[in-house]
Amino acid sequence: MIRSLSFLLLLLSATLAGCSEGVDNERVRVDVIEDRPRPFNVSATPLPIASAYLRAATAQGLVTFDEKGRVAPGLANRWIVTEDGLSYIFRLNKTRWNDGRTLEAKEVARLLTTRIRELGKGRFGSELGVIDRVVPMTGKVVEIRLKAPMPYLLELLALPEFGLLSKGAGSGPMQARKFGQAMQLRRNETNAEGVQSLSKSMVTMRRGEASLVVARYMLGESDLIEGGRFESFPLLEAAKIRAAEIQFDAVPGLFGLQVVQGGPFLSDKANRAAIAMAIDRPKLLTAFDIVAWRETVTLVPESLPNRDEIARPDWAAPSMDQRQSMAAATVAQWKSANGELRPLRVALPRGYGSRIFFARLRSDLASIGINLERVTADRPHDLMLIDRTAEQSSPAWYLDQLSCKFATICSTRADEIVAEARLTNDIAMRAKLLGEAEAELQDIVAFIPIANPLRWSVVRPGLLGHFANGRGWHLLQYLGRDPT
Repeated sequence: MIRSLSFLLLLLSATLAGCSEGVDNERVRVDVIEDRPRPFNVSATPLPIASAYLRAATAQGLVTFDEKGRVAPGLANRWIVTEDGLSYIFRLNKTRWNDGRTLEAKEVARLLTTRIRELGKGRFGSELGVIDRVVPMTGKVVEIRLKAPMPYLLELLALPEFGLLSKGAGSGPMQARKFGQAMQLRRNETNAEGVQSLSKSMVTMRRGEASLVVARYMLGESDLIEGGRFESFPLLEAAKIRAAEIQFDAVPGLFGLQVVQGGPFLSDKANRAAIAMAIDRPKLLTAFDIVAWRETVTLVPESLPNRDEIARPDWAAPSMDQRQSMAAATVAQWKSANGELRPLRVALPRGYGSRIFFARLRSDLASIGINLERVTADRPHDLMLIDRTAEQSSPAWYLDQLSCKFATICSTRADEIVAEARLTNDIAMRAKLLGEAEAELQDIVAFIPIANPLRWSVVRPGLLGHFANGRGWHLLQYLGRDPT
């Protein structure tokens, strides 16, 4: 209640003050939405979103992403992949660490090896296990040797987590200093004589909860909002932010309900399928009136070019009315045999959008005889909303998120197939094996897909260097610059 009142008061102030229409591209101000904002920490695992932006700006990896989400040069200015796909060879730029030391292949190989070992303990572990070793070939050439081809290695290496730090220093393309609760970043510049200096232009980044960030934008105190998700989207309507300033990124990934507790009811696959059938996806999504938000019924996006063709889940074939009728019969049959069903608890993030989402979901499940309660993720729950953008364009990424390493209800057989696929040299066979694993996971209905993830930004007219892209990342080093 206090947060809502504070937001309304800030909005009133913004309305009275009016919005700043101009953007000084030499002094760009960015606010990043973080629920329960944490201190900036580029070494955290996993990286909070604001810290990820900071690491991407100040600690380059071998490659990075450009302003449109494509893999681009980072520490390496070019690279080749051997014909068998087992070796990636990178030629390094003439670059210095931010403390002035010369960057050499031997140190880069050592730092990357250490970083791979660190990240291998977390969510990247399955993929990174395919890397054999990183070796320096000459003073400016680094080779990554693989146990099997990794077609999406460059996408992985471009992530902020793979930006390298040496003795606490990155290599740019920006340098940062703390300024109160914000970070001020300036670009590294090198003149014709090779002398490095800092640009006069500046990007200031702050983070905060969604209501505060939106209010600051309305007061003209920022030029860009990043980190928007579905739960905070209704704030934009409340603030009457113009549609022309809202930018959506059509990002692939997982958005749906994961079964966390089996219990008497959810341990039965037929009951999990009943929940999947009952959700009226188009009706749920239209409550947000966002064209970029599309329903899904498969674990891996059907549009993914390298996805093997597998049949949609059986529960998706009937019409919506038929689905809900069949689901209601399944639930009634279970109750007849087992007695009353306690309310199911679903963990959702905080936010106005979550309230809308929950109201629609509760209505759909009530129509088939299931009562639903909303809780936060730190409370006991039966279902949890997963809202995660894909870090690679490979079916393996999706299957990893639903593996026994992370999921309560899972398939060891699917995990074995994915592991086999990773170590095959035959690209066609890999796609076939990953298709088999997807079909296996689809059959157990441990994850109920609903839509693609929703990501949005608010961009003040006149800001340069910000483009919609398929990754939902808009790196700070491109802001305020005309790419032409």
